[in-house]
Amino acid sequence: MTPDLAPLWSQALGLLKAGRDMEAEAALAALLGRAPDYAAAWTNLGVALRRQGRFGAAEAAARRGLALPGGATEAAWSNLGNLLRDQGRFAEADDAFIAAVAAGGGHGTRYNRALLLRDRGRLDDALAEIAPALAAEPANPQIQWDHALIRLQAGDWRTGFEAYEARWRLPGVPMPASDRPWWTGEPLAGRTLLLTSEQGMGDVIQFGRFIAQIPDDGRIVLALRRPLLRLFRTAPALERVRLVDAAEPLPPHDLILPLLSLPRVLRATPETLPPPLAFQVPQAAVAAAEDRLAPRGGRRRLGLVWAGSSGHRNDRNRSAPLGQFLPLLADPAWDVFSFQVGPHAAELGAHGLGGLVRDLAPLIDDFLDTAAFLLTIERLVTVDTGIAHLAGSLDVSTSVLVPEACDWRWGVGVSASPWYSSLSLVRQPRQGDWSAAVAQVAHALV
Repeated sequence: MTPDLAPLWSQALGLLKAGRDMEAEAALAALLGRAPDYAAAWTNLGVALRRQGRFGAAEAAARRGLALPGGATEAAWSNLGNLLRDQGRFAEADDAFIAAVAAGGGHGTRYNRALLLRDRGRLDDALAEIAPALAAEPANPQIQWDHALIRLQAGDWRTGFEAYEARWRLPGVPMPASDRPWWTGEPLAGRTLLLTSEQGMGDVIQFGRFIAQIPDDGRIVLALRRPLLRLFRTAPALERVRLVDAAEPLPPHDLILPLLSLPRVLRATPETLPPPLAFQVPQAAVAAAEDRLAPRGGRRRLGLVWAGSSGHRNDRNRSAPLGQFLPLLADPAWDVFSFQVGPHAAELGAHGLGGLVRDLAPLIDDFLDTAAFLLTIERLVTVDTGIAHLAGSLDVSTSVLVPEACDWRWGVGVSASPWYSSLSLVRQPRQGDWSAAVAQVAHALV
C-alpha cells in the first residue's frame, strides 16, 4: 500500500472498530479499488460484510485476501473461521482455526476456536482453548461469560454459576434497579427477599424450582412478567411467595437477587437438582381448552412450535424453518395444533398449512392458557423455547429439537434431560440439519 492510501486505511479500521460496518465496507472498497493486492484490506472487508450477514460476499473477500502474498496471517484465518462458524460449517471452521493457531496461536484465536469447540460439544478441548484468553484478560466479561457457558454445559455448576455472574457486565444487560444488598444465602431472619426475573420466560419457569429451597424464616417476593403471573399462582410450592408484576415499581424489600443467581447462592449441582415447579392448572381451564378444540374422532393430538424469540442470543441456531416440519403433518392418526405465538405464527398461512394445522395463537393470552391447551394433547414437538420448560413442568410428553450448537442446559450427546423427565432431546446430527431430527421424531410418532 502506498503512503497516500494510509489515511484511508486508518479511516477504514476506525470505522470497523466503531462497528460502523457499512461505512467501513465503503472505505475498504474504495481503498481496494486503488490497491487491489492489499491482502489485509480484503480480510477486513470480509469482516465488515460478515457483520452485516452477507456471508457469501464475506467469504469471497476473505478467501481472496488469504490467496494474496502475505495474506495467510493468523488474523485472516481466524476471521475465516468465525465466518464459517456463523454459517454452521463447523468442520471447515475448525480447519481454519487450526491454520490460525499454526500461524501464531494468540489467545484471541484460541478463544474463537473455544467457541466453535463448545458448539461441537467438545467441552474439554474448549476449556483448554479458552484458558489462555482467561489468563490474558481475566476481567473481560465476554470471555468470563463464555467460560461460564462451557463449564455449565460440562456439568461443573459450582464454577459455572460463579462465572455466570459476568452477565451483569455485558453490554445491554441491566442490573436490577435496587440499592438493597444482594442475598448471599444467609438466614433471612424476618427480612423480605425480592427475586427479580431475567432473560426469557422459559428461564423463569426452569429456575423457579429453586425458590422452594430458600429458608422460610423470612418473606419472599417474586417479580414476574405479566404472561407468567396466572400460571405461577397455581404452583403449590410458591404459596408463601408474593407474586408481583415486574412492570410495576419494585415493592419494598430488604434484600434482592436475580432468579438465575439462585443456583450459585444455593450451591446447586446436577446431583442436587430439585424437581420443577408443579403447576396445578384449574380443571375448568382445561375443560374450556378442550371445548375449543376439534373433536378427536379417534385421532391423537400433536402440538408444534418451530421458532423461539428472535431476541435470543442463539436464535439463528435454535429456530427452524416451518417447512422442515411437513413430514409430521401427513399422518391421519394425528391432529396437529400450532402453539407458535408471535410473528412466526403467520407462517402457517404463508405455507398454505391452514387446513393441516390448527392455529391456537388467537386463543392464547398467557402461559396459563398455553398450559391448559398442553394438557389436552398427547405430545408436543418444539424447538428450544419457553414452551419446552412449561411442558416439562406439566409432565407433557415432549420432543425438543436442539441444534448441534445447543444451549448449555441440554448437555452434550444425551437424549434425556435432568431438568424434566417427560422431555426427549432430539439432536441435529450436524449443524443446520433439521430434516434428520424431524425424521427421527416422525418415526417415533408412528
